Amino acid sequence: MTTWWNKAPRGSLEPARERRARGAALAGAAALAALAVTSTARAENDGAYGRLDGDLELRAGAGASFAAGGPALCARGAAVYLETAGLYAHYTDALGADASPVARSIAGGVFLQPLFLARYASDLERGPPWLDLFIDSVALGVGSFWEAPPGAGVTPEPGLELSLSLDVPLLGRATGPFLGLRGALRWRGPELAGAEGLRDAQRALLSVTLSWHHVLQVHLVDAGDRSFARGRAPAQVAATGSAAGARGP
Repeated sequence: MTTWWNKAPRGSLEPARERRARGAALAGAAALAALAVTSTARAENDGAYGRLDGDLELRAGAGASFAAGGPALCARGAAVYLETAGLYAHYTDALGADASPVARSIAGGVFLQPLFLARYASDLERGPPWLDLFIDSVALGVGSFWEAPPGAGVTPEPGLELSLSLDVPLLGRATGPFLGLRGALRWRGPELAGAEGLRDAQRALLSVTLSWHHVLQVHLVDAGDRSFARGRAPAQVAATGSAAGARGP
């Protein structure tokens, strides 16, 4: 009787222990999965959306420009440092349209995106990603432009261009396709000098482009430190060799 009484409880307790062990293992696995999902979500919604993966962003796109005289094809390129300041180029071509007062034009200058670093430092990048990227894309530009009237070459005297641009991300990431909208006001060189008779000049230009933005790590931030470190390396090797020679065998 004693032997039967002692074996029965042991046999009945083993399955319970196994169930508890399996439950603890499943709970641990669920906790790890939840932690991984949370970490991934935080990484994807860190407010930078890939903008801090590098220090230089290159942009290239094409589309259409609209101004007095009808539409024209356009191309756009830019390089942006730390998503804050950069250089741009903008080209338009009317493809021989007779109604357009400008056959071709090319513009270049600098622009400033003042919102990203201020909003990121203030913890205002709360999503959704496309909205944060759209707001931070507001850019103010100033530059020069050159035009070519129909049947003539590019005028040697540049004009002044002021621009405002916005970009809508199509994937919610800094690297990817963007739909861009750019408006520019232009004043030709003779107009700035006070010349008359150019009232039909093309003053406003609206451009719609589809472009690709790509963030690169080119180490512009620490370029000086890296050059200094490379310069010190041979000197340190030479000093080590001199010290070894002074000690002798």
